[in-house]
Parts: sequence; C-alpha cells; structure tokens
Amino acid sequence: MAENKKFVITVGRQYGSGGAEMAKRLGERLGLHVYDKEILKMTSEESGIRESYFHLADEKAGNKLLYRIIHSLIPENGTPSLGSDLISSDNLFRFQSSVIRKLAQEESCIIIGRCSNLILRNAGIPSLDIFLHADVNLRTEHIQKLGLNGKEDPRKYLTKMDNLRETYFKTYTKHELGTYHDYDLCLDTGTLGYDNCIEIITSLAKQQGLNLKHQ
Repeated sequence: MAENKKFVITVGRQYGSGGAEMAKRLGERLGLHVYDKEILKMTSEESGIRESYFHLADEKAGNKLLYRIIHSLIPENGTPSLGSDLISSDNLFRFQSSVIRKLAQEESCIIIGRCSNLILRNAGIPSLDIFLHADVNLRTEHIQKLGLNGKEDPRKYLTKMDNLRETYFKTYTKHELGTYHDYDLCLDTGTLGYDNCIEIITSLAKQQGLNLKHQ
C-alpha cells in the first residue's frame, strides 16, 4: 500500500468464531480504531434514518420485520435525498456501504464484517482482508458461554445465524461467505487461538507497510 494511503483491515467471520473480540484485541495491538456496531450509528447519522432500522437489517438480507414497519418510519434529521425505497434492505445497504468507503478513505482502521472486503475492493480501495472461522462445536460452545443464544438451542441458533450471515453476504456481493480467494488470509481461531492469529495478522500488516503505534 502506498504511504499516502490509509491502512485498512477488514475482518469477515463465521458467527461464534470470536471475530469481534479478536478484532478488538488486534486493534489494541496495532493502534487502530475498530468499527463494528459503530457503523450502524454512523450510517444513521449519514442517512437520517433511525439507527434501530439498521440494527434490524444488520447482516440480515430482507428482514421481514423491517418491511412491516416501512410505512410507519419517520426519518430523523430530515429525509435523505433518495426515493420511496428509503428503508428497503437494499437502500440501507447502500447507505452502509457509503459509510464504509468513507471510513476507509479517512482513517486507518479495522472494519468488521458487512461485506466490507468486497465493498472496498469494488471501490478500488486497498485493504488487508481477513476471514476467521472455527469448528462448529467450538463455535457452539462459544455462543453458549456468552449466552448469545438466549433460550434457543445453541446449535440451532448457530445454524440460523450462519444462514442469515451467508444469505446477506451472497445477496449483496454474489459471492459465497468465506471463499478463500476473497481474502488475503483465512485463519482458524479454534486451532490457532486468538494470540497466534493476532501475531500472524500483525506480521502480515507490517510486511504490507503498516507502521505500528504499539509494539
């Protein structure tokens, strides 16, 4: 990456592979801001659409609840200059993609999920693209430990979230989530552990020109 370019890392992940936690630790190691749910707030501010609607559609294609409440929407901060499809899933994705591109152009950072690797690639914005995965049993244990499944059976909940995430990715990129050629590096967090994954990514980032703020 050229010196005048921002250094951006995208982190795609399977649900329950620990992507959010590992990205947070990676950000601390590299001195980079990590954007995850913050993107929803920023997108809301950019679009004037209530943040809650972006949470409903977050990495879920065609959220049915979102469509049921379309006609009751009262946009915040004025109505964006787009048409009657204001809060359709496609339109929310366009708003979010715009925010992701702006982030990547304005600061070096880590962006979690939301098709960010292909959004940036299609915009010609360089990024180091990582995909994190793990064995289904380890992922099931992880979400159960954190209580993410609530009262649902953890394996069924994991399958549901996998399907939502995979459908979202394919809907908006026409690619399969986790396909190796869409990433610079695919890592098994269960086999390698967070610390080793962070070391590997850090080493690759340094090779590609990132100047670390924290050694």
